[in-house]
Amino acid sequence: MNIALVDDHTLLREGLVALLSQAHPQTQCLQYASLGALLTGLESQGAPDLVLLDLGLPDAQGLDALQRLREALEWVPVIVVSADERPATVLACLEGGAAGFIPKTAHFELLWSQLSAALEGRIALPASFRLQSEELGETPHFSDRQQEVLGLLLRGLSNKSIARRLEMSESTVKTHLAVIFRKLNVSRRAEAMVVAARLGFRLPAWSAEPALLSSATARLATPAG
Repeated sequence: MNIALVDDHTLLREGLVALLSQAHPQTQCLQYASLGALLTGLESQGAPDLVLLDLGLPDAQGLDALQRLREALEWVPVIVVSADERPATVLACLEGGAAGFIPKTAHFELLWSQLSAALEGRIALPASFRLQSEELGETPHFSDRQQEVLGLLLRGLSNKSIARRLEMSESTVKTHLAVIFRKLNVSRRAEAMVVAARLGFRLPAWSAEPALLSSATARLATPAG
């Protein structure tokens, strides 16, 4: 398993690498201090299996880093690692396409369990994180098409990307999402991801398109605007 660590704090990166290498020697950790460094790594190393992303990078601040990374590698799970544990921040990260969120105060055991969860197709969230309105009932029934849309939503894909992959219009995607939100009793994408994760829904298997890597350089190098 290849994990990319993107954080401008050398001590934190090296500490995580030491812990991961000691506990799981088969894991290869690639360290990057910026999105630009990750870009160079993509050209030589290819796509990692998973990305651990800090939101405070020198060349991309806050959710901009997540957005640019998701645009370049939309099929690779990205877990945000941040000291900001506020529920609003967690939801914003999920809304932006993150496959999970790990607070920097987390113990190593939690870190590894969350990484494993993401690789198994589950949304990685702290066990203590809850929505104020979260009340889990019976698992709702979804049609095959709704399950496909929900799976891509859990991958963090935008409506446009979902429409492209499923060969449907964006308006049709929005119609499916409206039904999914109603069945999950939520009103936004991030809330749907949280509730679906609690109910045991899993992300579709990793299946990147070759074109994603060939165009990653241009999309990562250009700030979103």
